[in-house]
This record gives sequence, structure tokens and C-alpha cells, in this order.
Amino acid sequence: MSRLAIVLSAGGARGAYEAGVIYYLRTGLPKKLAHRIFPIKTGTSVGAINTVLMASMADNPKLQGEKIKELWLSIRQEDIYRRDFGATAHFIGSTFGGLIRNFTTFNPLKFGNRKGPHFSSFLDTTPLRAYLKKHIPWDNIGKNILNGPVDAVAINATNLQTGQNEVFLQRKPDLDYMGHYRIVEAPIGLEHAMASSAIPIIFPSVRIGDYYYSDGGLRLFTPMSPAIQLGAERLLIIGLRHSPSPGEKKEAKIPKMQEPTIADQMGRLLNGLFLDRIQYDLEQLKRINTVIDISEKVYGRDYVERVNQRMRKEGLRGDIASRGLKKIRAVEVHPSEFISDIFARWYKRLRKGKSHFSAFEKMMVRLLDIDPTHGQDLLSYLTFAPDYLHEVFELGYQDAQTQRGKIIEIMEE
Repeated sequence: MSRLAIVLSAGGARGAYEAGVIYYLRTGLPKKLAHRIFPIKTGTSVGAINTVLMASMADNPKLQGEKIKELWLSIRQEDIYRRDFGATAHFIGSTFGGLIRNFTTFNPLKFGNRKGPHFSSFLDTTPLRAYLKKHIPWDNIGKNILNGPVDAVAINATNLQTGQNEVFLQRKPDLDYMGHYRIVEAPIGLEHAMASSAIPIIFPSVRIGDYYYSDGGLRLFTPMSPAIQLGAERLLIIGLRHSPSPGEKKEAKIPKMQEPTIADQMGRLLNGLFLDRIQYDLEQLKRINTVIDISEKVYGRDYVERVNQRMRKEGLRGDIASRGLKKIRAVEVHPSEFISDIFARWYKRLRKGKSHFSAFEKMMVRLLDIDPTHGQDLLSYLTFAPDYLHEVFELGYQDAQTQRGKIIEIMEE
């Protein structure tokens, strides 16, 4: 039987979309498939958080669905970062105090002489650490891998010293990894999930051992690679990028905008980091499958086996040579509309009612020159308001329902 894997993408608050899809898998499919296990689970950034939750509940798929729904629909902005008056005072005091002390340093080129504190991130994610520690049974991950239904859990992070992507991996002893990314074998825990989801500059980096790590989406150019290199031949991918269909109505005229602010540019940057990689990876996968299909028609049905025998005979090494050339089946569930548009509609309703922005957030809006009516990309990643998350969650559920046939096909043995 070919191994089945689930691949979860990066995207901050958009992780609620992934939760909606997973909830549908556990509640909307026929019972036999709703209880099917994904032996290989991989995730990046917020996808890493959803991955570890799935791994911790893998022995109870029904509870897994309920738990991921609870995790996302009960979360609040204050569960992600500090937003009280103390956070505002601390940010202002440490930032401007540090600037004054640094500017009074005699030789500014000697970093060690500066008296800081040095600026590391805009937000303090201490509450998120506590929230995840409370809601995810971390000890169950190792149990489900060692003696349970999970073969491997892989989450990605960026090593800020080397600048390279690293895969934090926990697996069954007899499962090989054939990929080119550096792996760090370790019991997957809270620190790994925090490191993978540490959006650069916005969230603080996380120290693990001798190194500091940041968001896994920075250097993960092939998000499906860890799952494939662990032996998966069927992939269910939950993407967070809306791809307009050829017949989808487009705006007749792009509205004129002012000079982009820092927030506008950060939003576009996050789109590039998080949303485009899966699409590129899927296109590459389709090309390889097409080449195999055509080659079998030209050279015979045993073409792939003959190629693999030749690579073994010549002692070739590397990912394809080691695991063998083969077709990979993949299905992607992705948003049927732009999640930034969902945020825009939510914010429009919010403006008519009471503002939910704290003093800290209002300060950040001014500091980054954010126009909420146009800076939807950035804010759609960082807003964890219940009403907004519920809409994103529901979109995930509905899109999975729409693709029910393809999901059933990829999940069937």
C-alpha cells in the first residue's frame, strides 16, 4: 500500500482555513475514510502547529477534528501576543530607550559596545506559548510515532545562523529520509512549533540548542519534499493561496493606490514567502508525472522500473536515485476566494461597530503606517479575531466539501 501524507502550508491566522478542511475530513467523509490516518504529517509555520496537533490526536481521528476546531475557534488575539497597556509601555520604553543608549555609544560600529536592548520583534508571543502548551497533548506525539499509527512528523524552520531550511523530524526507526534538506532528529515539542511559526521581524525567533530559528517558510522552496522523501506516494495538500480560475471575473480596472507603506510591502512579502511555494511545487510534480506518462507510452510500461534498475546498477545517490523514480499523486485543497477579501469584509463590518483594537495595536498601526482598508494582506495574517477566524474556518470546510470526490480518491487505499 502506498503511504499517505498530509502537507500543511504557512500563513499565520489563515491556519484556520486548514483547520476547517481537517474538520471536514473527520466529520464530512464516509466513516471509513473519516477515520483514516495520515502516517506522514508535514507542516510549515502555522501548518506546523496544526501538524503537531494532528499528530498528538492521531490515535483518535474524531477527537482530532473536534480539538482542531476548538483550538481555532476559541483562540483570541490576546492568546497570540501581549496587547495590554504593559506591552505598550514596554515596547515604547525598550525601543526608544535602546535607541538613545545606542546613539550615545562612542563607536557605533562595535556592536558589542552598544547597550541595547536590541530590537528583535514587534510582538511578544509569550501568550501563544502558554496557549499551545495548554491545548496540545505534546507527550502523545512520541507515543503515536513509537507505538501508534504515525510513521513520521516533520516540521520546517529556518536556521538564522546558516540561513538554511532545517527539518525537525521524529520518525519510526525503520523509516528512511532521502531528501537534501538538513534534518534534526528530535522529539517534536513546543519549541519546534514556536520556531517554525516565528514570522520574521513580527514574532521573536526561538532558540533551540545552539541556534536561533525563525519561520520555516523563509527557505523552504519545495514544501512537498519532506513528505515525498519520507516515502509518501499520495499527498493531500492544504494550500492557502487562491488561484483564480480562467473564467473567474476580474476587476475591470485596478484602483490607483498611493505609494506603498511598510505594511503594504510586508503583506506582499508574506504572500511571496507563504503562498507561492506550494503552487510551484505542484507544477513541478505535474511535469514529472507527465514525463513519466509519456515515457511509458514511448518506451513501455516497465520504463520506470528499468530506469530505477539502471540507477541502482550505477550506484547513483540522491533523492530520486535513492527512493526511485515514481509518480506521486497529489490533491490540493485551496481557498476558493482570497482570504484577504474575507478580512476586508470583516473589517468593514467592524468599522460600523465597536473597535476591537487595543492601545498596543493602534500604536502599531501608526508605527507601521497601516491603512486597514488597504493593508488587508498583512492584517489577514495577524488578526485572530473570533468572527474573522470563524469565516476562514468555514471557507476551509466548504472548499473541502466541494472537492469531496478528489479527497476521497486520494485517501482511498
